[in-house]
Amino acid sequence: MARDINLLHPDLQPKARKLIEMAAQNGYEIIITQTLRTKAEQDELYAQGRTKPGNIVTNAKYPQSLHCWGVAFDIAVVIGGKANWDARHYDKIGPLGESLGLVWGGRWRNFIDRPHFELPGYKWSNLQKQYGNPANFIRSWKEEKPVAEIPKWKYEVMDEAVAAGLIMPNIHKPDEGVDKAFVLAVALNLLKIVKKLMGGK
Repeated sequence: MARDINLLHPDLQPKARKLIEMAAQNGYEIIITQTLRTKAEQDELYAQGRTKPGNIVTNAKYPQSLHCWGVAFDIAVVIGGKANWDARHYDKIGPLGESLGLVWGGRWRNFIDRPHFELPGYKWSNLQKQYGNPANFIRSWKEEKPVAEIPKWKYEVMDEAVAAGLIMPNIHKPDEGVDKAFVLAVALNLLKIVKKLMGGK
């Protein structure tokens, strides 16, 4: 099974690394045991406890596991150089992952999976409808997004706003989103200009 964090979705990679760091800060050594799964790997896991010896470890056929889509990973707690599967340890790690915005399998009701973490908002069925298969989805991560050209009039508006004293020069850009602080800054500067025109201080 793949253990390489670099095989995960770009949004998941830093969260996986941060979880390892946070676990260490809380006295736990953890390792990533599974990241992206191939069809052969998922098929083999599904066969365990069914057509092959062992306990059932998954109810997901390929590509019904989010591991197949690169948006999930599993961990193991390491104690004394060996993987330890005591649920109490994972109940400490799980909330750390949740604090990073991850979905923790320890919260699931039907199939509790304490070592499992995944990105929120993803369903394999929706991914399959949109991309067809995991390969297409993974390919989409690496596609460069076209940079939209900024119209000239936006620069002109920004220059006029600076000249009018509504915004500070070299701070705001014409392609950035508008947030509350920006709106408040413009409103406050506008009030100052109005007061000045009315002879106030």
